[in-house]
Amino acid sequence: MPYTSAYPALDIPNDVDLWSLLFERNDLNFPQTKELIVDGETGKRSYTWAGLRDASIAFGKGLKDLWGFRKGHVLAMYTPNSIDTPVVTLGAIWAGGIVTPANPLYTAEELAFQLKDSNAKGLVTQLPYLKTALEAAKRVGIPEDRIILLGDARDPQRKFKHFSQIISTNFPNRFKKAKINPQNDLVFLVYSSGTTGLPKGVCLTHHNLVANMLQMFAIEGRFVHPTGGPGGEGDKQLAVLPFFHIYVSLHPHLQSQRRGVRADKMGYLP
Repeated sequence: MPYTSAYPALDIPNDVDLWSLLFERNDLNFPQTKELIVDGETGKRSYTWAGLRDASIAFGKGLKDLWGFRKGHVLAMYTPNSIDTPVVTLGAIWAGGIVTPANPLYTAEELAFQLKDSNAKGLVTQLPYLKTALEAAKRVGIPEDRIILLGDARDPQRKFKHFSQIISTNFPNRFKKAKINPQNDLVFLVYSSGTTGLPKGVCLTHHNLVANMLQMFAIEGRFVHPTGGPGGEGDKQLAVLPFFHIYVSLHPHLQSQRRGVRADKMGYLP
């Protein structure tokens, strides 16, 4: 016999994409200037809700202008935890792209497999991981000018751009958010661990992510609050799990933007 949930049935919209769920909403119950992402290790950098939105759009426009990045293109992430990960991820999503996160402990051979299998058009990494990223990109034909860095460290040779340099200076207002079919268009292409063989790409649509975010909020939402408490800042959470895992892409990576709960990003790897 069928068993029903103890929670009320959810109305999952079929026409809402992930970006719209996060940033094109009429039910925002916290200030746009609220600090939502903080570098928990240094405390020196942070993003507000509006700051994250604007930085993501700027990066998305840069991808479209400088790379010819378009709907369906795949951007690979080969990086340990960083406060900048949400900006790059959401910027690619704004542009209509698909994000494929890779384990930063991968060897060049393992990374090359995912880059080739996902048909990645570009690669995002950090300076300490650049050597492996370069080797993997070379194996699959990703040009060096499609490898960019995030985090605090910059390339001392200035050969590889920081993601903040991927901006449109040629009439940026002509670039618009990609039109998305939430039920058909992918937003994440995440890979299994490969326990029973080579890793397999798991296709996740915008609708998949929207449904899961609303499900998680229905279960946990009553326990977290964007305002109140000491200082009126609301609840906070530590983001210590690896950002390349899809669970963290949802919670707290994206859920902090939805709920208005501050997430302190902590390093997963040195």
